[in-house]
Amino acid sequence: MITVDVAQCRQMAQRLDLLQVLPDEFVQRAVTPEEKRREANLWFFLVAICQSTRTLQGTLDGAWYRGWDYMVRAARRRMAETPDYFMAARLAQMDGAALRGLFSDDGVAEHSTLDRIDERVAQWHDAARLLLEQYGGDVMNLYEAAGRRLRGEGGILARLSAAQAYSDPVEKKSFLLIMFTHKCGAWQVDDLTNLKVAIDYHIMRIALRSGMVRVEDADLARQLVARQPVSAEQDNLVRVAVRDACDLLIEYSRHSVFEVDNILWMIGRNCCFYDYDPICGEHGCWRKEECSLLRGIAYACPGVCVFDGVCRGSRDAAYRAYWETTLYTHFY
Repeated sequence: MITVDVAQCRQMAQRLDLLQVLPDEFVQRAVTPEEKRREANLWFFLVAICQSTRTLQGTLDGAWYRGWDYMVRAARRRMAETPDYFMAARLAQMDGAALRGLFSDDGVAEHSTLDRIDERVAQWHDAARLLLEQYGGDVMNLYEAAGRRLRGEGGILARLSAAQAYSDPVEKKSFLLIMFTHKCGAWQVDDLTNLKVAIDYHIMRIALRSGMVRVEDADLARQLVARQPVSAEQDNLVRVAVRDACDLLIEYSRHSVFEVDNILWMIGRNCCFYDYDPICGEHGCWRKEECSLLRGIAYACPGVCVFDGVCRGSRDAAYRAYWETTLYTHFY
């Protein structure tokens, strides 16, 4: 149905080596046990509800943000007021009005643009219940109970999957959580080689358009181009193939899994975004001043995506017509 193009991945990896990833603007380094506890629980609950944040936007501290950028900054603002805000005992009591108020410019629920409120509240309740019932209300205890291992029976990934928010068979949110807890210093897992790129719609879009993966099934190709709904099984097959292709980018480039994940996500949110034509080929960049990629990646941008010329979509309209899978899901 969908296969990995090894040669194309190798060429894409060579372009990645033109980039240097800067320190993650969302990460605060945790040093003391208390800081590690707060950071790990923040990321556990924030990542749990980070699916499809397209509607979320607003102005914080005088600057406009959207999506994940807004969500993290709004959460940090609340932590500055209440350091232990993102703990299971509190979030088990969260309601829709409180969630909307948390993610609004001024704390007024009615001013929030966050959607899928009932779904996100239910995810926090379920995740909080898991921690309270099995881990003393603290995700650090889940990490320790897993023996600081990702894989294997009783590993971190298996334990996380008991929460509805982290039940994705392709483990997008689980990998993302581990990236943040590792970067901030809260978790140091023993088998980090099992960490994979966290596959979301941005990274799918890049992989499909670039030719890192090839769609062999004509019906699926038509669904992707027309942005028609796919089944959960089709979605999983596409994301697994994309994840395998990303493994090759890591193997063939000088970048770590953390860096490849960050680069692809940033390109997908800027150069190959869903709101406008890809910035490649004849479509030069018109948004450098608001480009978040240039805040996170050291790149002497010539006005087109770093993959321009290698990415098949930059040369072929048929590849450029691909979109990520269309599926209502809380997995990403």
